Amino acid sequence: MSLGTRSGRPGFFERAKTGWTLTKDSASVIRDYPKLLVFPLLAGVASAAFFVVFFFPLLIANLIGSGVEYVALFVVYFATTFLSTYAAAGLVHATNEAFHGREPNVVGSLKAVSSRLGPIVVWSLISATVSVVLKAMEDSDNPIAGILRSIFAIGWAIMTFFIVPVIVFEDVSVTSMFSKSAGAFRDTWGETIGAGFGITLVVTVVGIVLALGALAVSIPVAAVFPGPGILLTVLLLAGVIAFTYLLSQTIWGVAKTALYVYAVEGRRPDQFDNFDFETLGGRTEGRASPGNAGSRDTLGP
Repeated sequence: MSLGTRSGRPGFFERAKTGWTLTKDSASVIRDYPKLLVFPLLAGVASAAFFVVFFFPLLIANLIGSGVEYVALFVVYFATTFLSTYAAAGLVHATNEAFHGREPNVVGSLKAVSSRLGPIVVWSLISATVSVVLKAMEDSDNPIAGILRSIFAIGWAIMTFFIVPVIVFEDVSVTSMFSKSAGAFRDTWGETIGAGFGITLVVTVVGIVLALGALAVSIPVAAVFPGPGILLTVLLLAGVIAFTYLLSQTIWGVAKTALYVYAVEGRRPDQFDNFDFETLGGRTEGRASPGNAGSRDTLGP
């Protein structure tokens, strides 16, 4: 009997296996709806553009010091968190549309989650504040501060893992926003860890295959035309890195949506025929409410 099965709940290895299945099924959703990759792309481009614009003010703030650098960091953290969360919320909404058999629409999903701008702003403010505090602790020479920072960072990551699905699907207060996210992680921690391993494996394999393909194309060119060949190699490898990042972020978005919604609804989508949602049934008391961000129906019975 695997660890944890004596209480009638699935053990860690069963959960990890379920997480791997979740990864494969999430990847199949992306295969059917490749436009889902656009959401993390938009977040990355927008965040990079903001950072470029704000680079010199941030540099000047660091030179001034006296706490001004933390104010500048807060602005950067807030803006990048807001942009990434807004795009991630659009991905969750679009994924939910795909689960219902509807064709996801990038613009439509972004418009739909615009009704959740309030919670997104609140989350971004809180996240930026926590990030600044963690940065200050990191800069401290006190070794105890470093230990506390590591412990708090892990707890914070766990507590906020499902924050975006909560924002999209639930009308919640600030306090319940975090409690629902933490509760979802508690109820699906094994599947989440298993999905993490699965996503890492899938993205690594895809990245290696694409990198080898890129080198197979660029090395012969570099042998004949060294300058252009080296430039081509750099561009192709940069493209591989960018694509694997988009792939990992999108798979995580799809997986989080499936875990959060079906952990509380108990109804499987067609894309997840291989996933045993019965292992999630009854482990949460709340019910997700897909539709709060613009969906036309819910997944509940």
